[in-house]
Amino acid sequence: MTVATAGNDADAFEADFRRRAGEIQAFAGARAVIVAASGGLDSMTLLHLLRHCGSPPRGAWLHAAHFDHAMRPESAADARWVAEVCREWGVPAHVGRAAKPVRTEAEGRALRYQFLEATRRSLAVANAVVATAHTADDQAETVLFRIARGSGPAGLAGVRPWREPGVARPLLPFRRKEVRAYARSRSVPFRDDPSNLDSRWVRNRLRRTILPALEEAVPGASAALAAHATSSRLQSRALDEFLDERIARLAVPADAGPLPSVLLSLDRDALLLLSDAALPLVLRRAAARAGSDLGRGATAALARFARRSQSGKRIDLPGGVVAELAFGRLHFLAVHAPPPPAASATTAGRQVEVDSPAGEAGYAHGGLKVDVAWGPSRLPAFPHVASFGVVASPSLRLVVRPWMPGDRVAMPYGRKKVKKLLLEARVPRSARAAAPVVAVPGGPVLWVPGAMAAPNVAAPRPRRVLYVHVSAPTLPAHSPPT
Repeated sequence: MTVATAGNDADAFEADFRRRAGEIQAFAGARAVIVAASGGLDSMTLLHLLRHCGSPPRGAWLHAAHFDHAMRPESAADARWVAEVCREWGVPAHVGRAAKPVRTEAEGRALRYQFLEATRRSLAVANAVVATAHTADDQAETVLFRIARGSGPAGLAGVRPWREPGVARPLLPFRRKEVRAYARSRSVPFRDDPSNLDSRWVRNRLRRTILPALEEAVPGASAALAAHATSSRLQSRALDEFLDERIARLAVPADAGPLPSVLLSLDRDALLLLSDAALPLVLRRAAARAGSDLGRGATAALARFARRSQSGKRIDLPGGVVAELAFGRLHFLAVHAPPPPAASATTAGRQVEVDSPAGEAGYAHGGLKVDVAWGPSRLPAFPHVASFGVVASPSLRLVVRPWMPGDRVAMPYGRKKVKKLLLEARVPRSARAAAPVVAVPGGPVLWVPGAMAAPNVAAPRPRRVLYVHVSAPTLPAHSPPT
């Protein structure tokens, strides 16, 4: 922990601040820096440092952003005061206010960061950074709070010096008493927030009661908790690297029939060889890479699902992600809408009519994009090709559409339901609902690309051959034998 202000050495504090900000590259390449200015001592000191000590990169614009939580009658006056100080310092101020009084700490934090991000985006510069005034004491409070809630290494990493999108904490290495000493020596203006004395807020009880008692019982406890965040951050980063290496070995190659909405696909048999200790860690990291943040309960549920459920089953995860088991694979899928039923292919734009000598077209249905081309010769880029004998011009009329309930296709041994054919071809459940078929308009299905061998339908005395090419990423790369 730094001790930069011994003897009220403000110059040394400023030099240490610039050095520490450089170490975390808080403002590297920034074209604008926006200080989250509550009006309190820490945030006004940060604004003073950036305004008067030349810490942001040369040429970067300095702004301030104040969010009024509307919790107190005098909060509007605080917002006006911050704006006035900014005007005196020549710093543009952005002020926002909650539509109704904030009720919880979590709600206040969410609204505040939404406002800060909106302000950052509104500047419309290539690289804008939000700077918050978190100190080492805030770090200690965060770590203690998360210990009490049973967080793992990632949670115990606490407040990070930098996080996306564009949030920096340059005061994080400094104790609050150091910041206070510097502010006093430089006569930094600030306003006390009475809500900081409100014992209803967990942070206030930690700051005013629990941490002082802990520090009295265990001298140096606050510094140790702040240092613990750094070590936990390193451990969490190392663990993620090991898990990513394991996930890379478990991942199904891209040519193994990925789904259009697949985010990550793992070999289930190899996954289940992991120990009971390793499996939840791998699954939680895999889900995180797919965009789903799992807590302990959701992680345990996903591990049970991976071990016990049958192919075709799925489980909803936070963040709009679904895990699905399909033929020895565990897929993590992005779900933008419920899977559509295998029905109504007559909707305009959800089919392709093959009714000219040559052409190309496509449609999208159920998250699947189907490309179709047809003409007198083969196209090597398309994985599924069937040939149809043509008696006379114009060409044979066909339609490429999603399959519908009741569809059947003629096989050498009789007619078979398309649904059963897709299942036997190991087309994953998420892809089956939108799988394409080639049919006579209003008539029978002639071909199910990827689920049966490509037919060679010859008409009596054909004058030429029409090749129909279908490309759909969800289907097996090569048609299976009949």
